[in-house]
Amino acid sequence: MLQALVLAVSTFANLPLDQAQARALAASPDVAIARGKVAEEQALFEQARAAFGPALVGNYVEGPQGAAEGTVAQRLTTLGASITLGDLIAYSPAVAQANANLRAAAFDFANAQRTERINVIHLYFGALSANATLTARRQALASAQAQERAAQLRYGAGDAPHLDVVRAAVARAQAEAALATAQADQRNAYAALETETGVGDGELAALAEQSAPGPLATPDVSKSLDAALARRPEIASAQSNVAAEEHAVSVARRGGLPVVTLTGGFTSGVDSGFKTSGPSATASVSLPVGGGAHARVLAEEARLAQARAQLEKARREVTNEVTAAVRTFAAQSSALDAARRAFSEASMELQATQTGYRNGASSSLDVESARATYTQALVDQISATYAKAEAQATLQLLMGM
Repeated sequence: MLQALVLAVSTFANLPLDQAQARALAASPDVAIARGKVAEEQALFEQARAAFGPALVGNYVEGPQGAAEGTVAQRLTTLGASITLGDLIAYSPAVAQANANLRAAAFDFANAQRTERINVIHLYFGALSANATLTARRQALASAQAQERAAQLRYGAGDAPHLDVVRAAVARAQAEAALATAQADQRNAYAALETETGVGDGELAALAEQSAPGPLATPDVSKSLDAALARRPEIASAQSNVAAEEHAVSVARRGGLPVVTLTGGFTSGVDSGFKTSGPSATASVSLPVGGGAHARVLAEEARLAQARAQLEKARREVTNEVTAAVRTFAAQSSALDAARRAFSEASMELQATQTGYRNGASSSLDVESARATYTQALVDQISATYAKAEAQATLQLLMGM
């Protein structure tokens, strides 16, 4: 029965939606580029952070030294480690910048993944809808061919005018044209999904019937938005970046404090003609007097402003995406309800017209008009069914579910 096409949402038996998204993420050049950028910025961040750790130092000193018997050579060798407290306390601007770049790359990576997932949702349900439409068009052609044969038989028996044969032939030709278009649409939809996910023809050949996605009542916009803002990774990344930059500004304001460098180690050698050895330590203090500390504060404050703007941008994008998705889902739900009612009415109209035609109360024109209305209502319901499934999957993704 044609009606069975719209009572359930099909899925690709060998390629569930979550698997299609996973394969698309693995095959997507955009996602690969974003992933590579994260790896690059992670390495640069580690490099910047490691540049300000302790350093191993070695020192050798040789020089003349006065003694009772004359001049003797002083030879001292020191091995140890050195650390600049200012670099640890003041939180180097290079580390702050590298950290900001890393978080920005993570934001772009999350955005690339989300965009790819949404694209796959669209292609996935578009392919299923095109396939169901193709089946409906095939059955419509079979029905039109049967009607044409029946019209020829009735005309041959003298029970119907030749006009009925002409009308049936026109209906059959129209059904053939619609089928050709549906075949092209199905091939294009399948090819797009195959390209995006990297699957082969065989993996899209088998379909499995599943009940429609669990009913989802149209959610409240404000609650949906709150859920998305709490769950979306790019929001969390942007918030973390703001916190990091706030800390960077705080420590930069202490950058005018003296810079202390400590060196400790073990010294051995000859001093005043006698062998000597033991631990040694050196401390040096420098007090900045130029304008570098103030400029550093200004730079960190500028980075903080950028981080806050990025967070606001992310919030606006999520707001627009989620509110639009809620409205789209509500519209598709209403559209599906209307399509179902229209299909039910078209089915009853076709049955009544066919009965009237057999009883002489309706013309062949009435039958062909009712059949065309029925077929279009069926196609509209198929489109609405998969459009709602796509809208629901997209909304759940944007909400972070």
